[in-house]
Amino acid sequence: MKNDRTACTAAWLHRARAFGVASLAALVALAATFAPLAGCGGGVGEGGTGYASGPITGFGSVIVNDIVFDDSAAAVEDGDGGARGRADLQLGMTVEIDSDAIADGRARAARVRFDSAVLGPVESVEADGFVVLGQRVAVDETTVFDAALAAGLPALSTGQVVEVYGLFDAGLGRLRATRVERRALAPLAYRVRGVVADLAENARTLRIGAALFAYGSALAVPSDLAVGRFVRLVVSTTPPGPLGRHQVLRFAEAQRALADTDGVSIKGHVNAFTSAAELRVDGRPVDASGAVFNGGTLALGARVEVVGRWRAGVLLATRVDVRSDAAERERGFELRGPIESLAADGSTLRLRGITIGLARPGLRYENGTAADLRVGREVEVRAIVSPGDGTRLDALVVRLR
Repeated sequence: MKNDRTACTAAWLHRARAFGVASLAALVALAATFAPLAGCGGGVGEGGTGYASGPITGFGSVIVNDIVFDDSAAAVEDGDGGARGRADLQLGMTVEIDSDAIADGRARAARVRFDSAVLGPVESVEADGFVVLGQRVAVDETTVFDAALAAGLPALSTGQVVEVYGLFDAGLGRLRATRVERRALAPLAYRVRGVVADLAENARTLRIGAALFAYGSALAVPSDLAVGRFVRLVVSTTPPGPLGRHQVLRFAEAQRALADTDGVSIKGHVNAFTSAAELRVDGRPVDASGAVFNGGTLALGARVEVVGRWRAGVLLATRVDVRSDAAERERGFELRGPIESLAADGSTLRLRGITIGLARPGLRYENGTAADLRVGREVEVRAIVSPGDGTRLDALVVRLR
């Protein structure tokens, strides 16, 4: 047991250093706080199964909620259950991962399922976001854009069909975008996943965000459809009629039921809050009455990562991290692997198909210097989204291996 705990603490010290925690006192405190909850006697990693949901924040395998998942043997699928490949996984995509036990911040993924929050035409563009199918989408400094939208928000215009990955923030009443992709080809149907804000059973309509959806002829209508429930709608591309109703073709799975799982990590926003013992994160019920809290105040709309055990349909939390927007940005992205290409002037490198800038003030090198960079050299990079170019990252730390 002592050896296991020593190994676990060492792993946490290594990851803490990767994120810039430098002092010995801070490292020891961090390890003492988190190691018992990550595979050394409690929380994630205590049993034989694991589950995580949240945005992809790194590669070299797949990194979600700071957990490194070996996806080499994982089945990858989209939100409709269609088989996909590992190459389809992109930074900022929101995913669910089934795995074996999560220990020392690592696990082997059995299945990776990615799904967007809304797919449809841009209806308007705002100063800090845009509207798609009546859903207000907020863009911030952590939002990743695909190559067709390199300029980020200014590249968007009305009528463009986009697919948005993100987490619903009930405090703002908006979707916080983690990734935005432009669809070059018109889809056969639009999609939206969100919380039912209003329901008229006699008229067979429901409201999500500012949009009204008619489901009178829809397939697979849930028997327990109600206000406050997360739903996933497949919607006709036909423009709304005179009453402003989008036609729902069918209901799809918004949240699959989870079996009892020993290690669970969920990142999202608090979308319902009564007390620490009764809240919901991304629609999942959470009992955090016995949890250790880190960061800010737990409240409606708070950005959180919750770690614990799933039992009888409830996440029994052992740890809740409340994250500010600034902390989330500085946490950034983590990429590992061999350098694929290096600019002649040393200003950028390519890693995992992503361009990473090397000119940010304060960039730190570990185990070497910029002069040691070369194609094929294994590196670990912590980076943030580059201002003005949502497809590129700017390195904060480059560790040579």
